[in-house]
Amino acid sequence: MNINKKARIIIAGLISAFVLISVILCFTLPSCAGKLGFKTTFYYVCYDTPPDASSAGSVSSVVRSYGGAGYIIEDGGNYFVTVSCYYNQRDAENVAATLNKKGLGCSVVQVTAGDYEMRGSAKRYREKFKGNLETLLSLSRLCYDLANSLDGYSCGQSTAKSVLGDVKTGLDGLARINTANCFTKEIERLMAECSDASAGYVFSCDVRRLQIAVTDCIVNIRLY
Repeated sequence: MNINKKARIIIAGLISAFVLISVILCFTLPSCAGKLGFKTTFYYVCYDTPPDASSAGSVSSVVRSYGGAGYIIEDGGNYFVTVSCYYNQRDAENVAATLNKKGLGCSVVQVTAGDYEMRGSAKRYREKFKGNLETLLSLSRLCYDLANSLDGYSCGQSTAKSVLGDVKTGLDGLARINTANCFTKEIERLMAECSDASAGYVFSCDVRRLQIAVTDCIVNIRLY
């Protein structure tokens, strides 16, 4: 998918709106109990299933040498080394099938984020935290589109760096309104990943790694 200027402006506007709405609602709504009201599913194309974190690190290097993300996720006590991440099951299965034909032995791992348990003071920031997650989801999709554009040679380096600049702007906005809560450290980690992806020549595998780091945050964040 080509990433044009108009699309990036629209996405940047949505991110700004999410941040602004989150701040307003944070200070205007009373405490809320119950579920957060945010749910999404990711489909990871994974290579191999290493038995432990140490083995996963070795497999990660192999995956990156093939041009995959190499980001390690943990689900249900199992480790998976990701090649890429999709928002549609059919897309993920098609890619896995193609890689299997090449002898890479990939499978699709479905992970759903949602039904967050809100502990302690998190109930006070229900809408703010929901806005955080929605913003992160938008940023992950922006990375997904950029990686596809790089792979399809429809995006040059100047555009790639500009898009990653938009991602950084979104993360900066989240950092400003999450200075001392459960998102603070995670956003700092994602900002470091974004810096790594944009340093020097931008490769699609690094952008996919950033994308999956964002989706992994969405899945595993603990609200308190």
